[in-house]
Amino acid sequence: MKMSIFDLSLKELENFSARCSGKKFNARQVMKWIYSGSIYDFNKMTDISKTFRKKLIASMDTTLPEILNSSLERDNNGLSIKYLLRLKDGETVESVFMDHGKRKTLCVSSQVGCKMQCIFCTTGNFGFKRNLTSGEILAQLLVVKNKTGDKISNVVFMGMGEPLDNFEEVKKALDIISDANFIGIAPRRITISTCGIMNRLSEILNGSKYKYKFAISLNAVTNSLRDQLMPVNKKFPIESILETVNRTKPSIHNKITIEYVLIKGINDHIEDAKGLIKMFSPRTVKFNIIPFNNPEMNLNINYERSDDKTAVEFGNKLVKAGFTVTLRHSRAQGINGGCGQLKSKNMNIKNITAV
Repeated sequence: MKMSIFDLSLKELENFSARCSGKKFNARQVMKWIYSGSIYDFNKMTDISKTFRKKLIASMDTTLPEILNSSLERDNNGLSIKYLLRLKDGETVESVFMDHGKRKTLCVSSQVGCKMQCIFCTTGNFGFKRNLTSGEILAQLLVVKNKTGDKISNVVFMGMGEPLDNFEEVKKALDIISDANFIGIAPRRITISTCGIMNRLSEILNGSKYKYKFAISLNAVTNSLRDQLMPVNKKFPIESILETVNRTKPSIHNKITIEYVLIKGINDHIEDAKGLIKMFSPRTVKFNIIPFNNPEMNLNINYERSDDKTAVEFGNKLVKAGFTVTLRHSRAQGINGGCGQLKSKNMNIKNITAV
């Protein structure tokens, strides 16, 4: 069986190239054709010898996932397109492309399903199937770029799955995504969102200077409530988040983002905002306030979205305390592409026709 070339790091392809042609630099040429030039036919890679091209054809697969379905929504800020992609084994994932004019963001998935089972998230309610490979992560960018014809400027790991639960594959993909010779998206334009896998995040933040932006989904100021909303809290309670975040010394442009989903009557009181102010410093974090997105299907998710007035008052309380606050206008809700909505309808689709 052929190996997917998208699953290979630069070093792995260099080793293959050295074995086949004796020229490690051929690997960079191949990757540039694929990731920068959108050329997937080895015969069209004209600066590579015919002998090596034949070996690539015999050993490597460049097949991208199929687009099974896409849904488009327009609003005053631009358009959003949700893509349902079928992988080689028949499993499916979703990616959401958001076009804000100059800013073109792709929300990518890192797993098929999710283990974390956050109670307000549709994806988690369907359970976990498997990790994505680095190539399946990269393929989401390639498929959407090919389909839309647009250059993606920003990437957010906020789709299906927990990125830090599959970080080796995520990091392998990031090395190619952020390489200026290949996909070329600057690290400052890449955000990795986690529900709070704090041992892994602490390791990343305390290692070499971290390049990417990180966001932590918090959603409560007490362990008792966070235990109910996010089972991960039983292993990594709020104290572990505070310990890691409050000892970081980020630049003004690289603060940790605290994501906070507002759920009506549950965690949207002014006292909750006061709790956040006591927990964090404006020097180390900024806040992304996200009104809860109602799921498409009844999955025993009985929460409601906080009203706009409550959301604004909550955000203003944080602003007055000196924090940078974004009150997110969730894109793609009408196509079930908002935070916590992915795969609400299509989790078990395997046998429909590609479009």
